[in-house]
Amino acid sequence: MQKVISASAFFIFLSFFVSNVQARDCEDIWLIEGLQIKETNENPSLAKQNAEKKVSRLAFQKLVSKIVVNSSIVENDFLNSLNDDEINSLIDYRLIKDEKILANRYIGSFDFCFLNEKVTKLFFRNQVKWSELYSRPIIVFPVWKTNFVLRLWKDPNPIKSALDTKINNHKGLTKLIFPKNKIGVLRSIDARLAFDGDEKSIARAIKRSDASRALNLHFEVEKIKFDEIINFEDLNLSQVSRDRIFKMKVNAFLHDNSGKKQGLLYQKNSYFNIDMANKIIAKSLDDIVVSLEEKWKLANVFIGYNLNEVEIFISVENLKDWIKSIKTLKSLPGIKSVRTIKLKKNGAYVSLLVEGGVDRLVSIVLENKLPFSGSKKNLIFESSKL
Repeated sequence: MQKVISASAFFIFLSFFVSNVQARDCEDIWLIEGLQIKETNENPSLAKQNAEKKVSRLAFQKLVSKIVVNSSIVENDFLNSLNDDEINSLIDYRLIKDEKILANRYIGSFDFCFLNEKVTKLFFRNQVKWSELYSRPIIVFPVWKTNFVLRLWKDPNPIKSALDTKINNHKGLTKLIFPKNKIGVLRSIDARLAFDGDEKSIARAIKRSDASRALNLHFEVEKIKFDEIINFEDLNLSQVSRDRIFKMKVNAFLHDNSGKKQGLLYQKNSYFNIDMANKIIAKSLDDIVVSLEEKWKLANVFIGYNLNEVEIFISVENLKDWIKSIKTLKSLPGIKSVRTIKLKKNGAYVSLLVEGGVDRLVSIVLENKLPFSGSKKNLIFESSKL
């Protein structure tokens, strides 16, 4: 049975209990927060009822966008095939954080927690691929280059404020960081080294920021040449003075923790009105993050049936560590079951049912920075280091 809790009716209850329930019982991957809804109807009860239907569908749409591979393609047919009752059956609880019921209007703010097993079974039946794995932090280098300047951390760099806004609003599976106030990180790399892709400097910045990778953004802006032939009408720039039209080259590269370039993530060359530079930068950042999210989901895709048993050893010093280690393993994405095989004096052998087998398990524990050691054939979980 779906639970609905009203903040207006149970303010004290929410303040001291629901927030703790939410943090404790709903994993981040299945949590959708801060949805606003407004609905107008002469009947206030109908306004609320319609608002709850619409915001529930919106919440599931947000979940699909966050975890489903090629979500922009999947959304239309898949979501439209689901009726309101089917969507409601996927919801664990809907938290009404704030609401106003007026004479002919309803205004509400909602958080949602979705049911893991029901959602993934629905995805499996519809052959929808998804991921449940969050990335470790990815440091971002915003390089701004013109004919006169090359900037990274120093101002003026118009990418910095747009990037800060993007990171603060980003709710995907990749965790982006921008080290504005970490002096050691800022001193690790400058604009020229970032633009040249210097591996040592990039690796140093990744390590000092406690990141796992780097996203190296290059925005190159230059004035168009006087003899350059451009079809301004096709570019919707026919009404713009030629001296306000610039060319922008945008490249985004991924680097691993050793600083090595993993490939070109995004590339686009375009002409634009310099007065619209901030909007162009924001749009480019949106596109880059979408590409990053898709690449991450594809690399860590779940399909619902590729299950393999993986045996590991959990080293244990006391009962508290044992309980904590089992709880941690059960909370990891892709692990369907945890079964104890054999007890030893210093721990126990445990069988994990993992989607994707040992290779996927290694990726999961690395992204979660769990204290594992040994080889793939002899994995050891050091519970005392949790």
